[in-house]
Amino acid sequence: MLVWFMHGASVRQPAYADPLRSRLIAEFTALGLPIPEFYSAYWGDTLGNTNEIWDFVQQDLEAFKFEHPQIDVDDVFHYRQRREQLINGFFHDIFKYLSGQQGKEIRHTVATQFLDFLTDNPLEEDLHIVVHSLSSVILWDLLFSEAYSTEGDPAYYVRQVIKGLSGPGAGRKVRLRSITTMGCPLLIFRQLMSVNNQKLIEFAGRYVGNPLRWINVIHASDVFAYPLRSSLNLEGSNLFFRDHYLGERNFFKKNIGDVAMALGIVTDHSRYWRSLRVSKLVQANLLGDYETLAYNSPVLDFGDFD
Repeated sequence: MLVWFMHGASVRQPAYADPLRSRLIAEFTALGLPIPEFYSAYWGDTLGNTNEIWDFVQQDLEAFKFEHPQIDVDDVFHYRQRREQLINGFFHDIFKYLSGQQGKEIRHTVATQFLDFLTDNPLEEDLHIVVHSLSSVILWDLLFSEAYSTEGDPAYYVRQVIKGLSGPGAGRKVRLRSITTMGCPLLIFRQLMSVNNQKLIEFAGRYVGNPLRWINVIHASDVFAYPLRSSLNLEGSNLFFRDHYLGERNFFKKNIGDVAMALGIVTDHSRYWRSLRVSKLVQANLLGDYETLAYNSPVLDFGDFD
């Protein structure tokens, strides 16, 4: 079993998936099952320093303060800390990926790592993919986007080694068994990317016996994560798809929601790798535990931690 992780926006350290991987290893060991081969893909350095855009803002604000020392900068530029969080934590990487050439460079980095991973594990046939945040958009481009289906893009070479995504050609091919998306903003990018579900439906339709599984995990407080079932229009398809909501009963967030959202905008989006509920869902998806996947995760009571 091959398990391929991909990180989201603003990540600049390769060990991002270690908490989830450690939990999965412990669970597989407890069940007496062979430990999967894991790989944490890393493309963060391709996009450079996340502070690049904010540094320009900071220079302009410092210039304003020099020219108008009697005025408090925070009176003319509200929510400075939250703006910085959004730009450094999300928009920098997102806009750079969507810019064209740098998006292709990321796909090249991911494709190279992926092909090396397969080469290093020549006897494994089953592939499972677990992605977070912006990487759900990157994964869609790699596997299903019509815009990147020719030899001119690295996505072509990823598809060539996955059964059902390319022709019967020579060479080794692995079977994609499951996809797990976490904190997925694909719905937001739907119009910009002209997301078309046809290739996904055709691909899922080629499965005989056990269907391709896709679970989409959404934390209650993650404002960048959205359900996908309706937008992908999967009725009648052969794909086993579930939107899974990680709920919590939180009086604070319900009654002063805007403040709570601002305070947790980064932490609520990045917590998936450390979540016990997420690890149980990923484990169930890896093992094809349909009973667990069929039901939504328990809603946490106020004061409980995941």
